[in-house]
Amino acid sequence: MNTPQKWLRLLIDENCSFQQLLAKLTKAFNCTFTYKNDSGIAKAKLDDFTIIIHDKIDRTFDIVLNPSYILTFMITEDKSPNYHVEKHIQTTLTNHSIIYQHSQTKDHAYPIELPFWQAPNDDLVIKSKGDALTAYCRIWYKPAKYSKFTGIFQFSNVWAMRFERNKQYAYYSHCDGDDFNTCYWIIPESSWLEQLKNERQSHFPEWQHYDRGDYWHYIIQSDSFYVEVIAKQLKISKKQLKGIF
Repeated sequence: MNTPQKWLRLLIDENCSFQQLLAKLTKAFNCTFTYKNDSGIAKAKLDDFTIIIHDKIDRTFDIVLNPSYILTFMITEDKSPNYHVEKHIQTTLTNHSIIYQHSQTKDHAYPIELPFWQAPNDDLVIKSKGDALTAYCRIWYKPAKYSKFTGIFQFSNVWAMRFERNKQYAYYSHCDGDDFNTCYWIIPESSWLEQLKNERQSHFPEWQHYDRGDYWHYIIQSDSFYVEVIAKQLKISKKQLKGIF
């Protein structure tokens, strides 16, 4: 989990139903989509990437959520260079007459499933030392039943951290409906990180010569707060610990 995955986010404007679009993509990529009724999300996992499709219609209320279908490709980390995979995806869509456009990815957060069930409505315990930050969370092993394990988020090479509450950010859209219990988020194109880089550049023009490596904008959730961290690396694990909570 050293380097976040690569995302390719496209918009599909075709005048067809969600099921018709799924049929087209199934044929195009020779894959099988998993789909829960009324979830509005379908997924298919291939060797090189995972396809995630968000419906533009909420059938529970029969309203249009977005003007387009949102098509996200999560490219497998060890597939390098990624542009070959991207080219294959784009060529496949074009060959099957599926019209797409690149979406505006600025400040869009991509949810990633956690390897454990983070207990909802519980606070994180956060500790920091130097440029390392560690957050601990309680875990459920089944609904409302706490596990003996503690979830651990270990951030290294931390640049900045903030708490956000009671704000409506566009980059939190399309996260709540995903079909896994708990997740964290990554924002590949972050305005906050861009602002930090520009500010640092104005004071230390050559800072990138000695501060090597990529920074990422991560989001984890406490009870009523989003905890946002700019760091180079996030390691997620679980252990049996005493005295944390």
